[in-house]
Amino acid sequence: MESDMHVFLYFSEIGRIGNELQSLMEELFPPDQLFVLNSVENLSLKLQEPWEKKPIVVILVYKKDDLLDLVSLREQLHLIRLILVLPDAKEGTISLAHRFRPNYLTYIQRDLNELKAVLQKIKGSEDG
Repeated sequence: MESDMHVFLYFSEIGRIGNELQSLMEELFPPDQLFVLNSVENLSLKLQEPWEKKPIVVILVYKKDDLLDLVSLREQLHLIRLILVLPDAKEGTISLAHRFRPNYLTYIQRDLNELKAVLQKIKGSEDG
């Protein structure tokens, strides 16, 4: 049976970690389910599309300012399953991140296998 799951990967700039994260997600999700977005505007447009199931949105934040750029989308992001990958564990960054009410929070320095396990669990619950 075809899944109507949508998975959005957002990062504002191309970098090693963004590429690794994109590769990991391409392993887990078919091309017709995964959308890679590089601007707040494109993410906003995708979030406004109708969906039967809540999309999964993975946001890679390279610096705290990237998180501030997303504040305008906060209400839209409350409606979906949100995974934030933060640049650091500083109190200000974490405090700001929690205002987005993410389902899962991790850091750039952490092993991506943890994130992969979380995504596999979400995907499994959707497929099941």
